[in-house]
Amino acid sequence: MKGLDIIPFIANISFVVSIIFFFFSLIQLIHKDKPLPNYFLSIIYFAVGIQYLSFWLYCRDSPIFERYFYYLDTAFLFLIGTFLYLFFLYIFSDNIISLKKTVLHVSPFLVTLLLIEGINLHYPSVEGIKGLLIIDVIITLSYLSLFVYMMLISKVLNAYYRKEKRSPELKSLIFIVRSSIGFSLILLLSVTLGKGLQFIGHIAFFCIPLFFIFFIIRYPAYFSNAQKESQEIRYLNSRLKGLDMETVFASLDSLMDREEIYRDSTLTLKSLGDKLNISSPQLSELLNTHYHTNFNSFINSYRIDKVKKILKEESDVNILQIAFDCGFNSKTTFNTTFRKFAGISPSKYREKERSL
Repeated sequence: MKGLDIIPFIANISFVVSIIFFFFSLIQLIHKDKPLPNYFLSIIYFAVGIQYLSFWLYCRDSPIFERYFYYLDTAFLFLIGTFLYLFFLYIFSDNIISLKKTVLHVSPFLVTLLLIEGINLHYPSVEGIKGLLIIDVIITLSYLSLFVYMMLISKVLNAYYRKEKRSPELKSLIFIVRSSIGFSLILLLSVTLGKGLQFIGHIAFFCIPLFFIFFIIRYPAYFSNAQKESQEIRYLNSRLKGLDMETVFASLDSLMDREEIYRDSTLTLKSLGDKLNISSPQLSELLNTHYHTNFNSFINSYRIDKVKKILKEESDVNILQIAFDCGFNSKTTFNTTFRKFAGISPSKYREKERSL
């Protein structure tokens, strides 16, 4: 093969690989069970597909690429590290992945996407974009983000490795992650050490998603088995072992539904645990494991439900007085919490109920 033909050849391979990743992304969405990790994988595959597609368009000098896609792959690079980390966190640890946490992790991608699309629409030529300082900053941050998330993934896997039986599959996975750390570090250093290093880093990093795909094909049941094993490890180390959970749940339901203990503004994790005859760490684990929430959110959900009920039944009572009666001790906290659970302000909620 002639040297001049290598770039078009790589570009055509990139196009084929991008279609494969888009296909894998779609497969995750049509999975019959649709567990959370499938959504994470779908986003990862799509973001990787964008990387390969952008490279193909770039090599073809496509006007579509120059007008709309230039540096778009940089924005999607934020998603790869983010959702790989969330995926590994879900499989190998006991951390709760809340919507708030997910939005926080995704925010750099959203900001970058808006900035790059705005720049692409504002500047008619690629040369004008290349000279912008903000583009260099965005590229550096995307490489830094990838490097940091790979380090976090390695930390999650190492913690799991200390507990697990250290299978060959896990060792292979750790090798892939550590290789990803190395290549993302090359990309990060290439910002200051030259474009040649950046090209090498890109080519090397393009291989990493393929390693993950080969791993999944080679060990198709590994992640589901690892999740089950991780849950078993958590159970063995659980503070809830030995408790009569049926009695605890019944007592908790009674305290919340009948006694409405949440209306006590001084209620704490410890005081609620004392009433249930369990420790604060046990109560915290119970709420995290069985209700997928923390103490404050758990209590506030009951308070907001009570506020909404009173707003429906007693339309003339002062809203702030209702809030205080239901356990809130601050107007600001009440309004913020109400918007979080109801989506609108308390006054608008009351108006909406009156109009029905």
